[in-house]
Amino acid sequence: MDEPNHLVEGTATALDEQLLPVVAILGVENETDIEKVNGLAFEVYKEAASVVNLTSHLLDDDAAKNGGWPRNQAICAGLLVRISKFMMVVTQLSAGGNRAEVVAALNRSTLEAAINLEFLVTTNDDTYFDKFVTLGLGPERELYDTIQENITARGGEVLSIERRMLGSIEEVCRMSGVKIGDVERKHKEWAGSVRARLQAIGKEEQYTAMMRLPSHAVHGNWVDLYKNHLEIDRKSGLFSPKSSFSCVDERHLGPIAILVLDAVAPYLLRYFSLVPETRVLLDRITDLSDRLSRVGAAHERLLNELGREQST
Repeated sequence: MDEPNHLVEGTATALDEQLLPVVAILGVENETDIEKVNGLAFEVYKEAASVVNLTSHLLDDDAAKNGGWPRNQAICAGLLVRISKFMMVVTQLSAGGNRAEVVAALNRSTLEAAINLEFLVTTNDDTYFDKFVTLGLGPERELYDTIQENITARGGEVLSIERRMLGSIEEVCRMSGVKIGDVERKHKEWAGSVRARLQAIGKEEQYTAMMRLPSHAVHGNWVDLYKNHLEIDRKSGLFSPKSSFSCVDERHLGPIAILVLDAVAPYLLRYFSLVPETRVLLDRITDLSDRLSRVGAAHERLLNELGREQST
């Protein structure tokens, strides 16, 4: 039987002390003030972000002895770091209460990182890690070819900016263990479409809500402009600028945190299954997901009640 591994961060108690305190939501089911519910959602979201941040930094005895993670685990930890940074910025923007348009765009990127993480740690096929690296270098290959064509057309003269760009491409390829000539220029998905990845993790039915609708905020599609950046005169049908921001509420926070935690738990189980201290994190994730769901249900109830009041 394998010997238990341990974390350099210390005991389960030490881990728990590094997390934000548990946010009490007692009585949320009976709350009548929707802003209080939004406030609770904000606090529980921050607590969830602290779990993501701590998990992204975990090192067990083996990793510490070797000086860091092997590449595949590093990819997953890097996705966690990315998620953690985006969640931190969301809390900063949400603290003012009215940056919903920007938060929505950040949430879309957070969700894609969470999908990729959950797919990688639950799919028993390490070739996806290779594809994640190699196919991710397609833009660098295209830029490399363009630079080389320009140098040739110039008779071999290399501009300073080209030298810097080529150096940057060489560096990322060297650290990736990839030769730039082996990288394909044409865009290819490293694990099929996002819908296919969601299907693989049992969440295909959430594709529209997780990816397509939030894409409006990222790409500035017509729906985003209509809802968030333009005012319409209902009588004339003419438009004018809408400079004000929309309010952040529970819907921008709770559902995102739940889906992120869905990816954090299997990361812990894949890479730290022999580490007893991580049980405190897994237990906190279970409790957080429950509290986030309860706050979300309270918010939905109040939205429905407000809608009924406004329609009478």
